[in-house]
Amino acid sequence: MARSVAARNSEGRPPASRKTAAGQGEAQKGGAYAIAVLNRAVEIMNVFSPGRPSMSLKEITEATGLPKSTVFRILSTLVSHEFCDLDPNNGEYSLGFALVRLADIRRRQANLHTVALPVMRDIRNKLNETIVLAVRAGDTRVHIDSLEGLQAMRRTADLGVHAPLYAGASSKVLLAGMEDDEIEDYLARTELQQLQKSTIATKEGLRAEIRSIRKKGYAESKGELVAGGGAIAVPIKDFDGRTIAALDVLTPQHRYSVEHRDRCIAVMTEGALQISQRLGFRL
Repeated sequence: MARSVAARNSEGRPPASRKTAAGQGEAQKGGAYAIAVLNRAVEIMNVFSPGRPSMSLKEITEATGLPKSTVFRILSTLVSHEFCDLDPNNGEYSLGFALVRLADIRRRQANLHTVALPVMRDIRNKLNETIVLAVRAGDTRVHIDSLEGLQAMRRTADLGVHAPLYAGASSKVLLAGMEDDEIEDYLARTELQQLQKSTIATKEGLRAEIRSIRKKGYAESKGELVAGGGAIAVPIKDFDGRTIAALDVLTPQHRYSVEHRDRCIAVMTEGALQISQRLGFRL
């Protein structure tokens, strides 16, 4: 936004050279993978500021240096998706509430990490195993943070690596937390693969697993992604009761006894509830 403001002269109009350089500048933004029309859409949204929360088509055209017809078409698309609003009374545009929704998702994710970390540390100290925080990213699961166990023999988790939603304890918790129609859409477009001997690779088998997870309140995995070891994952929920993350404990195979498994389930369930309640969730 500061760049757009700085590009204007004292009368609020862009320098004369802005229009002729606009196309060249767009080609450079984002490198070889840049999409010009998306660059223009972002540029248009960036002209709004606390001092100018709403602007006319003419003002936006002058501020961006783009052709009026181009600005109008992009604004019409942004309005249709609620990224911009059009006031029918004065013909002025402003930012839409779709941006508020996306910003709230990002805000809650950031807040999730802050709230979860001390509880994860407490769980790690109680179980002495690696504890992982995971979120859904489209059709995949991604680990966003972990605390390694304190024992010499311990399992680790790679951060930022995508894994399918149908394999692994935390993945299955996130899948089970989706709406039924979302799950069916996911299954319709996803080819289930037998990643390990224990991987659930049939749609009916996965549906049964989802029903079980919802009933028990946790998911279990025994080498579904990587052979060896066991994992217990529990859902973290927001104030609306939606599953927004999964908490996962990773245990080497030689320590995955019935007693240790039961203790992991109890401690993880209690910890996930603490995090959820701090995020506004109520039973």
